[in-house]
Formats: sequence, structure tokens, C-alpha cells
Amino acid sequence: MQGGRMLVLSTVLLGVVAPAGAAPVVGARAAIVMDAATGEVLFEKNADDALPPASTTKVLTAIVALESGRLDDALRVSSYAAETAPSKIGLRPGQRMELRHLLYAVLLNSANDAATVVAEGLAGSEEVFAARMTARARQLGAVNSRFANAHGLTAPGHVSSARDLALLFRHGLGIPLFREILATRAIQVPIDGPTVRRVSLRSHNRLLTGYTYPVIGKTGYTRAARRCFVGSANHDDREIVIALLGSSDLWGDAKKLFAYGFGAPDEKPPVVMAGMLPSLDRLQRAATRERLRRQAAARAAAEGDDEEPRSEAARFAVQLGPYRSRKLAATARSRLARRGYSAVPAGRALRVGSFSSRSRAEQLAKRLRQRGYSTTVVAVR
Repeated sequence: MQGGRMLVLSTVLLGVVAPAGAAPVVGARAAIVMDAATGEVLFEKNADDALPPASTTKVLTAIVALESGRLDDALRVSSYAAETAPSKIGLRPGQRMELRHLLYAVLLNSANDAATVVAEGLAGSEEVFAARMTARARQLGAVNSRFANAHGLTAPGHVSSARDLALLFRHGLGIPLFREILATRAIQVPIDGPTVRRVSLRSHNRLLTGYTYPVIGKTGYTRAARRCFVGSANHDDREIVIALLGSSDLWGDAKKLFAYGFGAPDEKPPVVMAGMLPSLDRLQRAATRERLRRQAAARAAAEGDDEEPRSEAARFAVQLGPYRSRKLAATARSRLARRGYSAVPAGRALRVGSFSSRSRAEQLAKRLRQRGYSTTVVAVR
């Protein structure tokens, strides 16, 4: 007990407290802090690494849509869009939704079905829209990014970087509706069908309210990307943008970056002077508080913005397509049957297998790619 006490006291005396202005220590794979007005980079860590961005992808989806001038257009939900893997708001084939309302679903609920409706409605197909996204990213200086879809689910070659996401978000801040949507905590929007129904939407951004600074931003999560965030905050007439990719403590990392960007320490540990050692009870209480804080952070991380179901019952399949028509999908299904694979139609796409782990599905996807098929591993219910 005495040895443990001395170890704790030594740690306090040595002062594991970063001096004011010291660079933040974050566990994310990549991070950046940028001045929103000037574009000056205040801090970066692996900021140009090309990494899976998960649903932070939807920032660019929204920018391309907002710049289309078609916010009042009612876009139709296709079978393919309705079958997009979760997260989703349960859109059904044949329903229609105004583009501006779809963007609330995209940015607040991180709805993948809504993002696919946006892509198909504005460009005719997800592939063409993704190419537009990549081209627009290049125009805005995001040179490390390439997009394969509008929602951010894991796909070969679908990558971005912390610097690119900060640049894109900074551009979005100049679009009025972009800020308005991201500053919305909850809203109901209509969906047109045989009858008009309203769907409730709610932001996944835990820093939108109740934090030191008012933060707007977009979260993201997939197993490959881990937890991601890009957003901005205002303080003393100054705005900064942060981006995080591959974090395991998303909100903890984000708070450190905002505190650093605004020149304020995230935490203010007590200053211990020689001859003024804290009592053992105080140290034990501090250790208990820290343990509870870490447990709360772990619970928060487990409740994040999941684009793929994380329950033990989650299943994975290999998706082929979408094909240009259901007829072509049926032809591909027959070819697969001759090779011994049983494929299930999913709109203009096909799904093969049902696996309890993504790695097993990836093995099948690799074999099918070697046979010339274009494959994606998707989570299914």
C-alpha cells in the first residue's frame, strides 16, 4: 500500500501536466486543427494520410447537393437506395423527398439510404455522383480524397484525409444552409408517398450542446474507419475547424483539439507545490473520478454514429453490382449459380453468403474479385 501511495505521489510531483500551448496528445490515427478564417494549420498529426472517412464523407455529399441549385426538387427513392445498409431512415421504393429534407437526414441521422437517393437523384447513379464528389474535392484542394459512394460505407479506394476533410468543411461553412442543418438538434421532415408521413431526425453530434464551445459537425463510424469527426466551433469571435480519423476516444480527442485551438487547457489539474502533498483520501477520490470518467467515455464511444450494426447478431454478405438493369443482375445470378454460388437479388444488386464476421465475408469477396466480379462487403440484418 505504501509503495502504491509513493508511486501516485511521485507521479503528481513530477507533474504529468502539459505546459500551456503544448501540442495535444490524441489517440486518433490522424488529426488537424485549422483556423476557419485563414486556413492556417495550428496542429496536425498524419494529416495527409489517406484513410477511410466513414460518414464524414457526407459533408461533401451535402456540399455537392447544396451547390446543385435543386433544393426544392422532390427526388424519388429507388429500390437500390431503399436497400442501402444502415444507418437509414427506412425510405421505401417510390417515395419522394425534397432534397433539402434529404440533407437533414444525411447530416443529422447519417442516413445512408437518404445519401443514395441524393446521389441517384442528382447524377443518375451512385457511381457518377461519386465521380462528381471526387472532382469537386480536387477543385477545393482536397487532393488525397477519392470517393466511391455518397454515404461512406467501406469500399475499395474510398479514402480521405484529415486535411482534406477540414478543407471541405471550411468551404461548407460558407454555405448558409450547411451551417443551419448542422446546428439543428432535432427536426421532423415530410416524406411523400401514398400518404405523407413525417420522420423524426436527431443529430449524432454530442458536442452540439452542453460543451464549452458550440460545435457543429459530422460524425462517422465503420469498423475499418473507427470513429471520425469533422466540425467547427466559435469562441471569442474566432472559429476553428478540426478533423479526426480513426479515433477510439472521439469526444475526448475532439475536446483536446478544440481546447488547443482556442488556447485553453482541456483540463486544469491542481498545482502541487513542494511541502504541500495531497492526502491519500484526495488522491483516491481523484483516481475514482478518473476511472468513472474513462468508463463514461467508453460508454459514449460504444453509442456512436454506427453505419454498420454492431450487435452480436450482425451478419455480413458480399454484394455484387448494382447492375444497370435487373435483367443483367439475373444473368449474373445464373452465372454464379453455375459456379456453385447462391445469390439473392437486392434490387439491381446481388448478395452472396451470410457470415457472422466481416473477415469471412472478405475472403469470399476476394475470391469473387479474382473471378472478375466487382464486390463490396455489406452489413445485413
